[in-house]
Amino acid sequence: MKRTLFARLLLLCVLCAMVLGSFIDVGQASVTASGNEYDHIAALSLDVKHTLRFNNDGKFKIVIFSDVQDAYPLKADTVQYMNQILDSEQPDLVLLGGDNHSGSLGSESILRTYLTALSEPMETRKIPWAQVYGNHVEGGYNFKMGAPGKEKQQEIFESFSYNISKAGDVYGVGNYVLPVLRSDSDKVGFNVFALDSHTYMIDGNGGQSFEDAVLLDRPIYGGLKKHVYETIHFDQIRWYWKTSVALEKYSGQKVAAMMFFHIPLYEYEYIAQNPNQTGMIGANMDGISAPELNSGLIQACYERGDVKGIFVGHCHRNDFVGTYIGIQLGFVPTIGSNAYFDASNRGARVIEIDQNDAFNFTTRMVYCKDLR
Repeated sequence: MKRTLFARLLLLCVLCAMVLGSFIDVGQASVTASGNEYDHIAALSLDVKHTLRFNNDGKFKIVIFSDVQDAYPLKADTVQYMNQILDSEQPDLVLLGGDNHSGSLGSESILRTYLTALSEPMETRKIPWAQVYGNHVEGGYNFKMGAPGKEKQQEIFESFSYNISKAGDVYGVGNYVLPVLRSDSDKVGFNVFALDSHTYMIDGNGGQSFEDAVLLDRPIYGGLKKHVYETIHFDQIRWYWKTSVALEKYSGQKVAAMMFFHIPLYEYEYIAQNPNQTGMIGANMDGISAPELNSGLIQACYERGDVKGIFVGHCHRNDFVGTYIGIQLGFVPTIGSNAYFDASNRGARVIEIDQNDAFNFTTRMVYCKDLR
C-alpha cells in the first residue's frame, strides 16, 4: 500500500515537472518571439529613405510648418515665407503638421501639382521632410470635395525625393517614427514619432455625422461644438509603445523623443487654464478644439518616459507651449494665408536638440512678421 501510494506520488511529481517544464518552454519561446519582434520593429524603424543624424557638433534642428490649408494654386506668399524661414534656420528636418491643403483640390493631377509647389522649398534645398494629415484631407467638415484619399496622397508624398514619411500599418495613414542617429555612432539619439490624429467621429454606417456624435455640450473646450473630432486609437498607442521599447533595446538606453500630429489632445486645456503652473508662453486665441474622448496617449508617454514634447497644429492662431507632467505641449500656428490666421503670429516652430542632453530639447517660434 505504501509503495503504491509512493509510486502514485512519484508519478504525480513527474507529471507536474513535465507540465511545469512545458510552461517554461512556452515562456522562453514567448521571450524569444518578443525579442525577434522588437528586432524586427527596430529594423523597420531604422529603414528611412534618408538617414537622419546629428551634426558633428552634436546638434539637430527641426522646423515645423502647419495648416497651409490652401487650394490650387498655392499662394506665393506661403512659399516665400517657407523659403525665408528655411534659409534663416537651416534645419536638418522639416515637418508638415497637417491640413497641408484644403481638401478641395479635386483630382490627383491637381494634387500632384499643388504638392510639388508645397515641397519645393525642401526639395530644392535637399532637406528631408515628412508630413501628417489633418481634418482637411479630403474636403471640409461634413463633406468631401474630391481630393484623393489619404492612401493615394501618401503615395504622392512619398514620391518626392526627400520626403521620408511612411504610411505605417496601424489605424490611419502616416503613423511612423524617424530615428535620428548620434553623430558618433549608429545608436539612436532622438526619435520623432508621427501619428494620424484622423478627422471626425463617424456613425455606424461609416458616414460622417456630427450631430449624432456629440457627447457633451463642450463645457470645457472652445471651438465649434458640432465638430466632434476622432481620437487617437489604442493600436496607435500600442505601436508607439512597442517602437519606443524596440529602439531603446537597439540603442541600449532610453531614447528621448517628441511627437507631432494635427489635432490637439484633451490635456492641452490644462496648459491654457493653468498658465503660471505650466510655464505657458504664447497665445491661446482660438481655444482648444480637441476630441471629447481622452485617448490615454499622454498617460502612455508619461509612463514610457521618452516623449518630452508633443506639437500640433489645427488651431491656426494658437502658438502657445507649456509643460504638463514633464511633457511640453505646444501649438504650431498656420504658415498659410488662405484660411483664417493672424498676421502677428503666422510662422513656424523650431525644435533644437543636443544629443548629449536630448531630453531637454528646446523649442521656440519664428514669426513671418520678423522676416526680412
